Amino acid sequence: MSSLLAPDFPVIQAPMAGVSGSAVVVKAIQAGFLGALGAGMMEPETIRQEIRAIRAATPAPFCVNLFVLEDLASGTPDLAPLSWLTDLYAWHNVPFSIPEKFAPSFPAQFDALLAEAPAVLSCTFGLLSKEQVSACHARNITVIGTATSTPEALAWAEVGADAICAQGIEAGGHRGSFLTAQDQGMGLMPLLQEIRSTVPLPLIAAGGIATGGAILAVLALGACAAQIGTALLPSSDLSLPSPYRAALLNKPFGTSTELTNAFSGRYARGLQNDFLRTGRDKPTLPYPIQNALTQPLRRASAQQDGEHLSLWAGQAVHLGRDMSLADLATTLKTELREAAQTLEKQWFSALS
Repeated sequence: MSSLLAPDFPVIQAPMAGVSGSAVVVKAIQAGFLGALGAGMMEPETIRQEIRAIRAATPAPFCVNLFVLEDLASGTPDLAPLSWLTDLYAWHNVPFSIPEKFAPSFPAQFDALLAEAPAVLSCTFGLLSKEQVSACHARNITVIGTATSTPEALAWAEVGADAICAQGIEAGGHRGSFLTAQDQGMGLMPLLQEIRSTVPLPLIAAGGIATGGAILAVLALGACAAQIGTALLPSSDLSLPSPYRAALLNKPFGTSTELTNAFSGRYARGLQNDFLRTGRDKPTLPYPIQNALTQPLRRASAQQDGEHLSLWAGQAVHLGRDMSLADLATTLKTELREAAQTLEKQWFSALS
């Protein structure tokens, strides 16, 4: 992993599906991050086009993130448990419909990725097989597996992953869990320490990292890199729906976050709006079915007030800054350097 990261700025731009397309990845790379394409919900041909667009703009290495999902059986889901959701559609006069398919085919996505062979593949929601990891290695693709617990990290090590992205419970957006309960988990600091003592692979830290001091902290705990998502969202370089950006900068929904499965069927952390409150303890269908069924309502809310939009954000959302990715990277580098100097001045001399 070290050869893919800037020695003075080992930071990965988090691959956020629906947010970090090729244009954002290119700007992140130009700013000094290791850029990451959020391709989890992209069709295979779109993945190929986005990878080619990044390559046309920069020779730098980058990461592509996929959701490891099983293909769903065809058929209409039982909507009886979702009367609360269909009532919301009716209340807001948004047509409710069932899509022809609920998510792209992961095997087809994986084949497209192999064909394009980006420098790095990161995976979440599931586990690749040994054969799939070997196929990546045959194409010189570094494989990063997301883990929210030590058993998940061990599972990735067993199939031959090159590195582990340790996702703390603080992180915004979807939990990457596939063995551990999605609504449970450790904070990033104890998670890093536990995995590091058990799994002999490079660790990438994710969750609640928004300042240079936080980057230094996770490096001190043994991570080779920090992965930052929520702290990038207010950037002027990201094209967020206006209610989402306003929620991050103006705080109309406050800064308290909560895990919910109401939007997608998988637990994810976001700001508390009307949909999140309405969906508390309500029945849901599994991901990606629930995710597809709520999409039209979320799209409508993106044009309105954000009360029914998935406002994904981590626990450090209050630390977000309205600046370009380049300016944010410069600021983080300065903070990282100053934090390291302060630590050396205050503590290292006393310990020596």
